[in-house]
Amino acid sequence: MKPIKIMRYGGSARFQPPKPEKPIGKIVIAVIAVLLLIVLAAFVIYKVTTPQPEKEEKPVNMTMQDGIPVKADLNVNDACTLTLPKAIRLREVTFTSTDDSVIRVDAAGHADALKEGKATVTATARNFKAECDFTVKEPIDVARNELTTANIANIETLRRNMEQGSDNLYSITVNRRTNVVTVYTYDEKGDYTVPVRAMVASCGMSGADITITGDFSIYFQEPWHPLFGGVYGMFTSGFEGAYLFHSVPYEIYRHDALEAAEFNKLGQNASQGCVRMMVSDVYWVWKNCPLYTPVHVIDADSSADPLGKPRTVKLPANAVWDPTDKTEGNPYLDKVPTLTCAEDVEVSTGTQVDPMEGVSATDMFGNDVTDRVVVAGEVLRDKPGTYYLTYSFTDEFHRKTTATRTVTVVEK
Repeated sequence: MKPIKIMRYGGSARFQPPKPEKPIGKIVIAVIAVLLLIVLAAFVIYKVTTPQPEKEEKPVNMTMQDGIPVKADLNVNDACTLTLPKAIRLREVTFTSTDDSVIRVDAAGHADALKEGKATVTATARNFKAECDFTVKEPIDVARNELTTANIANIETLRRNMEQGSDNLYSITVNRRTNVVTVYTYDEKGDYTVPVRAMVASCGMSGADITITGDFSIYFQEPWHPLFGGVYGMFTSGFEGAYLFHSVPYEIYRHDALEAAEFNKLGQNASQGCVRMMVSDVYWVWKNCPLYTPVHVIDADSSADPLGKPRTVKLPANAVWDPTDKTEGNPYLDKVPTLTCAEDVEVSTGTQVDPMEGVSATDMFGNDVTDRVVVAGEVLRDKPGTYYLTYSFTDEFHRKTTATRTVTVVEK
């Protein structure tokens, strides 16, 4: 096996875009006007069509009106709060579902989507009747067979392009200021304008270690590669000279020798010029972006990151594994977030129920994340009936954990 040349994280090269000539005359005014119209149109299209990064789930709210059916589309495990006109006393309303196995509704109008199907929820009171037609589907499969914080979007467009058998599916844009790597696929015109994946990174620091800007392409790839300083990087893809995509550095050539302190800097400028990412993300580039894949390195604010910036992950100080590494022996392979709530309870009318009593949540590293738990539902203490409090927590890797507590209020 021939020796591998040791490559530095970064260099002192700089990209200096050419200075435009100063336009003059009436032609300039016309050109500026046209450009302004184009920018305005692009902004409108962006706002309408660009998917946004995933956020903490919150229950859907639907307002029901007397005699006017409304419709709601939910995914399995979604929650919906049904609200009524202010003139209607909720204590006098009865909620029913045509199929409790699809939509379960409680005495306060809190509805849970349990499985695929259709169901109609009816709210009935004296001189009042309203309906909401629910359609429940399984959430879109985003092929998350990997542990990653990446924001993923436009799956259908990507699948269509993959079915066409193109050899040039992707173009990569690195925003060195925000430390976000966004991967695009092509649109119907063949232009790489459709963002499909955003990954958090660490680009170069200032001075001689800054990451160069410009237009490049991937020119070599290796599963492991020596780096400057006597450390190693996994799933390396070079895009310009000594500038590489690679994992967070490892002290030696082993999967259990991660520099945890450097991993915890993801999302910040921390490298000596290269673009670091967690193992699952840099592996995705190594596997899916072959030689000659375009790479564009820019210096811009967050408006240039259409899918936003994924969350970062903080490892314990003594960690030696990247949690996204699927190699056998990784202690994080079987770690999952946990969510617990208090046991079901029966109370008398007038009893105040604290929805967060007995609720706790931890992430896969054992950190307390109870403050990130979302609660859907409420208990009406003056109305006898059955109530469902639905708790959910989504970790940095987009894994959703749910729990439900049933509270039964009986007449005192």
